[in-house]
Amino acid sequence: MLKFSDFEPIIKIKFAMKNVILFFSILYSLNIYSQEKPNYPEPEKGMKRVDLKLPKIENDKDYKVEIKFGMEIEVSECSDVQDFSFNSKNLENKYAIPPYRYPYYVLPKEIPVDIFTFNKSNCKESKKVKKKILSSQNIFREYNGYYTIPFYIPENWTIEYRLWKVNSEFKNVEH
Repeated sequence: MLKFSDFEPIIKIKFAMKNVILFFSILYSLNIYSQEKPNYPEPEKGMKRVDLKLPKIENDKDYKVEIKFGMEIEVSECSDVQDFSFNSKNLENKYAIPPYRYPYYVLPKEIPVDIFTFNKSNCKESKKVKKKILSSQNIFREYNGYYTIPFYIPENWTIEYRLWKVNSEFKNVEH
């Protein structure tokens, strides 16, 4: 007749095997889900990298971020320039870890820009002043205060942003 002590070594081996399998399963899952550090490229000559880091706020799901590009130009004192425009399709969305992790944005170095100026009447155009203008394009993104969002833009450009509070209620449109 078999005794319990006869099966003790087999039970110990099975228990040890379960622990080994559990250990390697945990190690494998940690390796799969571990955060890789993004490897962003260095900016090209004539370009700069600007990191958009949003402040931490409560209820961040209630906010959107509006992003605009800015530049400082020299114009006549008589000029009433408000903004500039460019083809926003030139703004490339890329990822540091493909396919969809750690997004960053790139504008070409030599991007064509349209600046419309209107001159005030009865004004001497000889005096020049520096004026900061913003792009007319509105780029809206979900609020994310955890990660910085790198932008690669021409050296003389800036990144500007503002937060918009979202009203989460949808209203029915009446006929």
